Amino acid sequence: MNQWMEKLKIRLPALALLAATVAFWSLYDRYEATGPMLLEAPVPADGTNVRGDVSGSNGHFTLKVPKGGKRARIDLPVDGGGDCEIIRVRARIKVDGVVVGKHTWNCARLLLAQYDANKKWISGPHALMGRWGSNDWKERQKEFEIQPNTARVVVILQQTGTEGSVEFDQIAVWPVRIRASFVWWRIAFAAAWIWMAFLYVPRCRMNIRKLKILILLNVLAILAGAMMPGAWIADGSEWAKDAWAARSKPVPAETAVPSPGKPEAKKAESDTWQMDRFNQLVGGVHGGGHFMLFASICFLVYLSAALERQHPAYFFKVGFDVLLLAAITESLQFLTIDRKAGLSDLLVDIYGMAAAFVFFLVVLAVLRIIRGKKGEASL
Repeated sequence: MNQWMEKLKIRLPALALLAATVAFWSLYDRYEATGPMLLEAPVPADGTNVRGDVSGSNGHFTLKVPKGGKRARIDLPVDGGGDCEIIRVRARIKVDGVVVGKHTWNCARLLLAQYDANKKWISGPHALMGRWGSNDWKERQKEFEIQPNTARVVVILQQTGTEGSVEFDQIAVWPVRIRASFVWWRIAFAAAWIWMAFLYVPRCRMNIRKLKILILLNVLAILAGAMMPGAWIADGSEWAKDAWAARSKPVPAETAVPSPGKPEAKKAESDTWQMDRFNQLVGGVHGGGHFMLFASICFLVYLSAALERQHPAYFFKVGFDVLLLAAITESLQFLTIDRKAGLSDLLVDIYGMAAAFVFFLVVLAVLRIIRGKKGEASL
C-alpha cells in the first residue's frame, strides 16, 4: 500500500497540472467580440428559402416534419458576415421525436453556409449542431473562419429527418477575434508542460526501457497529432475532399434535400450533401487514428514491461500512466489556436488501450505456451 501511495505522489504534479489546464481553459474564452451582433432574435420574415412547416417569432423557430412529409428548412442571412474574419454562432436546440434519415446528417441541424459573389457554396466547416431523438434544450456555440472570397453568409435551420420536430432558440451571430492574452497563456502552459515532460522521462524509466525508441516515436506521433493546427488539418482535408469529390458519384435524387427549384440552390444542396459525406469519412479516419496510436503505445509499453520481467501488479500502474498520457495530450489541444479537447476522443483512446491490453494478453499467453513447449522460462 505504501508503495502505491509513493507512486501516486510521484504523479501528483502531472495530475495537478492536468487539472489546472482543463479548469483554466474550460473557463477562459480565447475570443473577444469585435463588433455588434450581426444576427439576433430573427423572425420568420427575415428568412429566405423557406420550405416545409416552419414557424416562430422573436428568435424562436419550430420546424416540423410529419411522417413521410416534406422536410423543413429556413435560411437566415447574416448581414455583414462576409466582411468579418471570424464569427461566432450560438443557439439552443430541442428535439422531439426526430428520426434520422438514410444518413447521420439527415436530422435536426443548424449550419453556417458561405457563398461567393456568384452564389456558389464555399466548402468548409459548416455544422454547429445536429441532434435527433427526443432531448431537452442544449446550448452550443462555435467559431467559424470566414473565407476571403465569401460574399454572403447564411445561418441554415433544417429538419431533414424522416419525422419529428425541432425548436431553435436564442440564435445569435457576432464577429470575434483571438484575444492578445491568449498567446501569453499558451506560452505559460506550454512551458509548464515541457518542464513536466523533462521531469517525468526519468520517473517513467523511459531512459532504460527495452522498447524506449519505439515508445518515444509513438509518443511523438501522438503529440504531433494533438498539437497540429486545425488549419493544417483543414488544408489537408480540403485537398483530399477535392480529390475524393472528383471521383465520387453524383448526389442520388432520393437522398438530396429538396430545393426550391433554382439551379444555384440545387447546386448548394448537392455541395452540402457531398461535404457531409466527406466529413463523415474524415471523422472515421480521425477516430481510427486515435484508436491505433493509443492501442500501439499501450501494447508497446506492456510488451516492454513484460520483457523487463516486471511484477504483474506493475501493469496496473502502466495502464494508469498511458491513461494519464491520453488525458494530457487531449488537454494540450486547448493550447492550439483553432482546436479544443473533446471527451469523445478520450473515449476512443480508452477503447484503443483496452483492445491493446486484450491483444497483449493473447500474445503473452501464446509466447508462454511456445516457451513452455521448448522448456524455457516464461515471460
